[in-house]
Amino acid sequence: MFFHKMCILQCPVLVAWGDKDPWEPIELGRVYGKFDTVEDFVVLPNVGHCPQDEAPHLVNPLVESFVARHANI
Repeated sequence: MFFHKMCILQCPVLVAWGDKDPWEPIELGRVYGKFDTVEDFVVLPNVGHCPQDEAPHLVNPLVESFVARHANI
């Protein structure tokens, strides 16, 4: 189902993926990163399934930068 939604999105997407995610392997993240709508695919080293909780010091600047770049869209 998520693949279908990625195909119909019409806005830029940031994907930040923990390389130590025990449930969703990084290889799956790389597949998502190839969708046309994905503008940024970032691998978060030594981060698991919930990067926003585990590594906000890495995630927050990514989100802030991404939003700032798209503030006029």
